[in-house]
Amino acid sequence: MAVAYRRGGAGAWSIAFEPDGGLVHTGMKLIERYIFRRVLALTLTTLCATTAIVLTTQVLLRVNILTESGESLTTFLKLALFLVPAMAMLVMPFALLIGASQNLNAMNGDSELAVIEASGGSNLLIAKPVMLIAVAMTLISLGSSLFVEPWSNRQLREIVSAASADLMSFAVQSGTFKRVSKDLYIQIDQQLPGGDFGGIFIVDLRDPQMQLIYYAKRGAIRSVDSDNFLLMQQGEIQRKNRKTKQISTITFASYALDFATFDSSQRTTTYYPKERSTAYLFSPDPNDPVVKNVPDQIRGEIHRRFSEWLYPMLFGLIAVYFGGAARSNRDERLWSLGLAVLIALVFRSIGFLVVGNSGKSLTLAMLCYLTPLSGIVIFGTLVCFHKAPRIAQSWVDRAGDLIDHIRRLASSIGLVSSPGDGTGS
Repeated sequence: MAVAYRRGGAGAWSIAFEPDGGLVHTGMKLIERYIFRRVLALTLTTLCATTAIVLTTQVLLRVNILTESGESLTTFLKLALFLVPAMAMLVMPFALLIGASQNLNAMNGDSELAVIEASGGSNLLIAKPVMLIAVAMTLISLGSSLFVEPWSNRQLREIVSAASADLMSFAVQSGTFKRVSKDLYIQIDQQLPGGDFGGIFIVDLRDPQMQLIYYAKRGAIRSVDSDNFLLMQQGEIQRKNRKTKQISTITFASYALDFATFDSSQRTTTYYPKERSTAYLFSPDPNDPVVKNVPDQIRGEIHRRFSEWLYPMLFGLIAVYFGGAARSNRDERLWSLGLAVLIALVFRSIGFLVVGNSGKSLTLAMLCYLTPLSGIVIFGTLVCFHKAPRIAQSWVDRAGDLIDHIRRLASSIGLVSSPGDGTGS
């Protein structure tokens, strides 16, 4: 006979006797599904919330160019949509850590973990549903990093490039002073009947040797053999040599500027390694500017894509190790959960550090993979052998004494009021 613990509809636990093996074949599967549903629900909720927060900050960094170029709300929504894969992959391991740790902590508070252990359930019983979610997230991260994320980054670049290309047209329509590109500014005073422009003012500071200022009373955009030109009439060009400070002025009746000088759409867009497909990274174009100038960025991107997908598995094992065992001392459990978060942050920080420089060093490239794999091996072994974390009570007492000392010190200098300083009547 075996003792089985069941939770009733009202939340109370009942004890039932079953034949040997009955708990293994029925109760454990029910408990696994119960843990799986709870962890998955909170993990997905946390993932959506944290992705939305991070996504908002990234959209705000790029919203300026969209508003300046007069893009529609549809373009803004596309921008946010294409940012989702990269942001979700970044926060996915942390969402799993929070979801698993919070649920296991709640189960311990409700004595559910104690009942599972008392009924003979091993640590693997709790680890299995959490690790199923971790494996699913790991595979999703791998597919996203190899295929979805590069494609979305490329689409994002094209949206931003198109918005930059429209900035010139928006500038000539708005009547305000606009920054078309770095060190290039244009202002159109008004749009005249027939599509011509009145009061054209251009400042070109891109040449480190020469400063150019164009002014014309009238102007228009004309197309010749598929090439666009800004045709200006009745104006002047002021040239200033930045070294000698000499200024020369040229007056013209008509003057044509190649519109490609201002229009970003006429320039070739350079894609960065994160915007390239995985197949392209293994066989890049020899004439690619990135390959010629900074080939280590391509190697670093390859190492990033093949290493970062391991972190959901690592964070899942950390959550199980620190939260999967029953605790009677709640204070000790809080310290254990804090230590779990700290260890996870250390592993992730090391990962960010080595990935950023992995293209320059073979040692750092190996550390990209050894960092998460070593954590998976260490915490996987601890979970399999049911090695529960224990924090010495003396450490907890010392930390409590330190907090009390800080509180008394703050009270003595007036930062906080002491417990006996109440002002009640």
